[in-house]
Amino acid sequence: MSAQHAVVVGGTRGLGLVVVERLLARGFDVTIISRQPSPRHAGNSKVRHIAVDLEVVDSLDGVWTKACDALGQISYLVLCQRFRGQGDPWEGEIQVGLTASRCLIEGFADHFTSAGDRAIGVVSSVYAQFVGASQPVGYHVVKAGLNEMVRYYASTLGRRGIRVNAIMPLTYMKDESRQFYENNASLADVYERLVPLRRMGHAEDSANALNFLCSEQASFINGQSLIVDGGVSVVWPEEVAKNFAGL
Repeated sequence: MSAQHAVVVGGTRGLGLVVVERLLARGFDVTIISRQPSPRHAGNSKVRHIAVDLEVVDSLDGVWTKACDALGQISYLVLCQRFRGQGDPWEGEIQVGLTASRCLIEGFADHFTSAGDRAIGVVSSVYAQFVGASQPVGYHVVKAGLNEMVRYYASTLGRRGIRVNAIMPLTYMKDESRQFYENNASLADVYERLVPLRRMGHAEDSANALNFLCSEQASFINGQSLIVDGGVSVVWPEEVAKNFAGL
């Protein structure tokens, strides 16, 4: 138990997987909470997987004790989960995105180290603030709720030395979707024209932001929801429309 310990929820694919890699590179022991383990971590003594179905409320009972009994108290908790079930999308989004996040934050709150930098990082979305037809109403509501949850816990847990922040990424490329985007020249052109930085975001961009927020370098940042969108949100929609219309 000499190494620092971090917990990543949803750390076996996409953004969560990159977050785990960042923490491992910093020398952390990492507990991953998800349905299934990732083959990438097979045989890695620095990684421990705990199988939990976040759609089932009771499956979370005692997971914080189980995680910390094995690897010690934690310095960081990162919530990367999202609803991917086949059930009702409204109820599923609420359970996985909000209810499970509340349970995990409150459950792990008493299992942080008593000293050193301590923080919780949450993956929200630009759809907490903007509307996108590609996602259902429940997704928008949950992401907005997560931002308010971050503010609430930043106040209550901040008094215990635990910082709480979120990131709000634009659509980004991850390993699972890389081939789709790289083979779609028209879509790549859309992002080049839309994003001031003239490229689509990558999972690594968001993972780097979380890695910063869960580090001593962000020791006085608390209660913030950081937009990670390459500058899209600062451009007035009228200008975007003119650009795409060629005016």
